[in-house]
Amino acid sequence: MVNLTLATVMALHVLMAVLWTGGYLVTSMLVVPAAKRHDAPAFALDVLDSLKWFAFGGILLMGATGGGALWFIYDNELPEGTRGTALIAMMTLYGIFALTSLWAWRETKQARAANVAELPTRLKMAFRTNALVATLLVLDAAIIGYVV
Repeated sequence: MVNLTLATVMALHVLMAVLWTGGYLVTSMLVVPAAKRHDAPAFALDVLDSLKWFAFGGILLMGATGGGALWFIYDNELPEGTRGTALIAMMTLYGIFALTSLWAWRETKQARAANVAELPTRLKMAFRTNALVATLLVLDAAIIGYVV
């Protein structure tokens, strides 16, 4: 029988992961380059500011739902073997993603304060790093779900 509480928690976790990953990929690959082409750094900074709150919400929601799932599914104990290693990799990537999200927020704040005419390279790198780590998280989730 399906546990509806667990299904709801995991659905929220996966939904947030997909939205989070997609948000960073769209921002880093479409919004930032388009703002550069059209000389509109203020527009890009507005999008990046909006994504900041989404990212902080994602950090909290994914941390809570992932931790809840770990507690419920594995009785707060990691499994042995490849599945346990993949779960540790996911938690590590999640921590890196939280740190790079804070880095991106800091770079956005500094660019806004400096009233930039062009988006700084560090800001673009912060969002591209987030997109990369988010993609690695999704790949790790696929490994956990389908391989191990």
